[in-house]
Amino acid sequence: MPVKPILIVDDEPIVRESLRDWLEDAGYKVVTAETGEQALELISEKDFSVVILDIRLPGRTGIAVLKEVKDKKPDIKAIIITAYPTSDLTAEALKLGAIDYLVKPIAPDDLERLVREAVRNAQAKTREAVKDEK
Repeated sequence: MPVKPILIVDDEPIVRESLRDWLEDAGYKVVTAETGEQALELISEKDFSVVILDIRLPGRTGIAVLKEVKDKKPDIKAIIITAYPTSDLTAEALKLGAIDYLVKPIAPDDLERLVREAVRNAQAKTREAVKDEK
């Protein structure tokens, strides 16, 4: 079963490019967005297995984007990234459906592990849905 691409949303070019390069090197197809608005537009046009979402974005916050993503496409797995962790934001992101969060600077191994688990869970859910349709 082919893996749907991963969407990385971060306003910092170096972070976006580093995360993209790490995940592409691990064999994933990756799409990037600089703003929450761009991310929501991409999500409305294409299916993603995982969205990696920065909390602080220009315009719409990562929390607002996460809420809208989960309302529109609840099966997308979300991983929150932030350089400014607070327990309130973390709790809110997890309550809205994020599977986990990572604090910048991000260790490539930690990111790859979370993505691998999220993709595996998304594929299992897709397989069950297909099986139920038969």
